[in-house]
Formats: sequence, C-alpha cells, structure tokens
Amino acid sequence: MLAKKYRLPIQRVIQKNGKIIRVPYFLIKFFPNDLKFNRFGIIISKKVDSRSSARNKIKRIIFQAVEFFPKDQNINHKDFLIIVSSKAASLKKEELMQGIKEALNKI
Repeated sequence: MLAKKYRLPIQRVIQKNGKIIRVPYFLIKFFPNDLKFNRFGIIISKKVDSRSSARNKIKRIIFQAVEFFPKDQNINHKDFLIIVSSKAASLKKEELMQGIKEALNKI
C-alpha cells in the first residue's frame, strides 16, 4: 500500500484544472504541487463496479502499481489524480498494473 504521505487529498483537488492524459482505461489529471514528492489519488465510481470490495481491489492494485513511481522517476512536485473507467473492471491485475505504468510514463 502507498504511504499516506504520497496519497492525494482528493476533495481538495477535485475542482482544480490541470493537464489531462486520456488512455483507454484511465483519465489522469496532474497538477504541480509545492512538495518535494509526488502524490496520487484514485477515483473509482460505482459505474465501474457496484460492489465496494471490487472497487477497493482495483484501488489497491493501482496504488501497488504507483508505489515505486515517486522514487524511480525524475518527475517531481506533481499531484496525480487517476480516474478509473468502467472498462478497467474487466482487466486482470497484470494488465491493470501495466496500463497504469505505461500511462504514467507518457507524462
């Protein structure tokens, strides 16, 4: 799981405008921040899956995929908000992790 330090308080940034990257299974918004590290937030609506256990599983997989991103990349001082599409529910764990890593590498 991603440390709390690297989690984005979603309610504070949901209204902000930032740059957007669209990929088939995700929409990634990113904004500059004043910190020395990246933060990540994930939004998964009930349209993805009505069961909270399935939504939490997807959220855990995505947090696991971005866990080492703040330490590996030279992209500093950004907040990332990942909005999951309903198509992502049909993906397997490996496909989901690979998709999120590829999308973040486009930035």
